[in-house]
Amino acid sequence: MAVNAEALWFGPLARPVFGWLHRPARETAATAGIVICNPFGNEALCAHRSIRHLARSAAAAGFASLRFDYDGTGDSAGHCFEPQRLAAWLASVNGAIDSMRELTGVERVYLAGFRLGATIAALACHERRDLSGLIAIAPVVNGGAYVRELRLLQRAMDARREVTSPERAGYLESAGFLMSTETQAELRGIDLNRLSAAPCERILVLDRAEMPIDLALVPAWRARGATVERRVVHGYTEMMLDPHESVVPEELLAAALQWLRAQESAASGAGAAASAVSAAPASGGRSTRVRATLAAPAVPDPVTAPDAGDVVEETLLQLGGDAPLFGVLTTPAAPRAAAAGNPSTVVLLNAGAVHHVGPNRIHVTLARHLARLGHSVLRLDIAGIGDSDPRPGEAENDVYAPAALRDLRSALEFLHRQGGARDVRVIGLCSGAYHAFKGSVQGLPLAAVVAVNPLTFFWKEGMSLKYPEHRVAADVLRYRTKVVSGPAWRKLIAGDVDLMGVARVVWQRLGSTLNNGVRTVTRLLGKPHAEDLPTELQRAAAATQLHFVFSAGDPGMELLRHGAGFTERRLRARGRLLVTTVAGADHTFTDLSTRRALIAVLTEALRVPVRPRPEEPEAPASAAPGAPLKPYS
Repeated sequence: MAVNAEALWFGPLARPVFGWLHRPARETAATAGIVICNPFGNEALCAHRSIRHLARSAAAAGFASLRFDYDGTGDSAGHCFEPQRLAAWLASVNGAIDSMRELTGVERVYLAGFRLGATIAALACHERRDLSGLIAIAPVVNGGAYVRELRLLQRAMDARREVTSPERAGYLESAGFLMSTETQAELRGIDLNRLSAAPCERILVLDRAEMPIDLALVPAWRARGATVERRVVHGYTEMMLDPHESVVPEELLAAALQWLRAQESAASGAGAAASAVSAAPASGGRSTRVRATLAAPAVPDPVTAPDAGDVVEETLLQLGGDAPLFGVLTTPAAPRAAAAGNPSTVVLLNAGAVHHVGPNRIHVTLARHLARLGHSVLRLDIAGIGDSDPRPGEAENDVYAPAALRDLRSALEFLHRQGGARDVRVIGLCSGAYHAFKGSVQGLPLAAVVAVNPLTFFWKEGMSLKYPEHRVAADVLRYRTKVVSGPAWRKLIAGDVDLMGVARVVWQRLGSTLNNGVRTVTRLLGKPHAEDLPTELQRAAAATQLHFVFSAGDPGMELLRHGAGFTERRLRARGRLLVTTVAGADHTFTDLSTRRALIAVLTEALRVPVRPRPEEPEAPASAAPGAPLKPYS
């Protein structure tokens, strides 16, 4: 069955909530809907693709479905360090339920939630008493245990990473997401086993086979009069892998849809009408829209504090072309000159397979910060990533898709048509840095490119993400440090060093060095190799200001220096290439202090004046927005 999906804002005008409404085919009138509640923090990033699949599958099965970001998370207004988070999250759920009914006219509404989202959904059901059922997927039963779990996760990450994390006073930071002391206390007060009544009459608990929840929950809810079905499903662990590795849990989604169909079949057989719809709270004048004005948050965002309190506007965009692309455009609420310079238009590209909110939600934070300074910022999902569908016949989650340049050009053409944007700068992290750099190499009309922690300069289809060139560079950096380390030499003498691994790295680096020599010779003969970094840097720097930003010790810096050699040093000396390092940061700037440092670097980068590009002839009117560019490796 075809599915119609629309991005929207709903809820209070000053604190809009972002969501996606998926409707069944136009000829099908849905009588039931499902509202899907996200997990918290990094789990929401990892599960985003799977939640999107659940919403689309439910709509294809005849259910209206609404997925959304709670207040202060994802694309919604605010941030997670504001007060009364639990109440705000529950208000977001209630707004989603009411909007679902207003927009679709469904008679029955079910809630589904993942992890902490299942807990929030259960609390919302318990408060409202007008919902038809609950699907709780690996619910957090005890909030105190969950807070401890987040702390243990952060300690494990700190122990594994080769960076020094600062002391965290007054907040919990887990996998790059903050939780205030107040919110931790609110969560510690939650115990689903002790609710005064079951959340609702019909409940499905989908338990993860890898790590079952507190088994006392199901009998506790049954004792309070609910019909509770518990199923153990596989696939949860794979769903929560990093977004580029995450696997959609087909067994889990199938179990959820099977249960929904069974409930609706029973409801239809009993002649059920709207189940206590009259008990739903009034909408309070809610309206949906594609443009929203976001008021300043109640307290400054800790990542950008102190920040200006200006309001910003955000517009939800569906760009045309051979693949519809989704993006969010953040602009100042009133035109103003950017601080210490002219306003620029910035495009933020996906970091790997993370959707347009960015790792640790940094794209949202950065976009709103820059808009308060007078810039316009488009955070874009390339085809097959996040909320942009893949092109026909192409796969999802291809983070180095060659067609990404086509997507970037579509975005540039849109910005030029809509606002005449000329001073366009592109910022990308990881694979986004790669695509941004390649855009400058191919001559896209970019005033500047800021490439943050690129992990390759030449990608070929089929290359492994497990042990590519950047891993060799990282090992080279590590071995350099350990050459002067006494403990490392003692390990070598004791036989505790993987000599085969060291030999493999040395051999691969030797081969890379020889290849660089061959490319230097072919370049001097006027026939540069297809994968010659010095040639590409010179071509890009001829018309675009290049700025590379690296976490100190990130392998991308070694790749740049080793691959470009003298050309990199010459371009830097001439001011055509800038390189900045951020101390203490990991690859995705997980720690609050390093995100602050990165945003300061990026803000300053927009103050750097750029050389005017050579005037280019207008594209012919017949040129399609998605016309193919040259393939790039």
